[in-house]
Amino acid sequence: MIKNIILLKLVFLILFSVSINSLFAQESTDKIKNEISETLKSWNMAAKNADVNQAMSLFDTTATIILIGSDSGEVYKGKEQIKKWLGQLFEVGSFSWEMNRIDIDNNGNTAWVFMDGKMIVNFHNGKRKITPYRFTGIMVRKKGEWKWRLFDGSVPKGE
Repeated sequence: MIKNIILLKLVFLILFSVSINSLFAQESTDKIKNEISETLKSWNMAAKNADVNQAMSLFDTTATIILIGSDSGEVYKGKEQIKKWLGQLFEVGSFSWEMNRIDIDNNGNTAWVFMDGKMIVNFHNGKRKITPYRFTGIMVRKKGEWKWRLFDGSVPKGE
């Protein structure tokens, strides 16, 4: 009888521990998704304001970061190449995204993002272009902030 009570208490304790850990894991996942969503808003605002320094502050500092644009040949590695290319883009106009679908997942301090929506280009000559657009990316958390390690933009086929 006493063994059964001890065994029952042990099972209850294990189940309680598992449910508490699951609850904390969900809270942590939600917190990370919120943090990354804020980073995406900052990315959008930097591009909308054509602010190359703000955009670059959202990239990791490693030499292996990569930005892949939606046009052939647009592959840039490292901060210098990415900053130069973004600077050239921002000389023509500003960009923003209508983010209709955002999927975020993570494993520790690494996360991946998928966005499907539209890219809005506001040219300095007053013209505007709206194009279906997608991007995927990998982010890493550094000192409490999420930074791009890989950004890959694309225009869906047929557009």
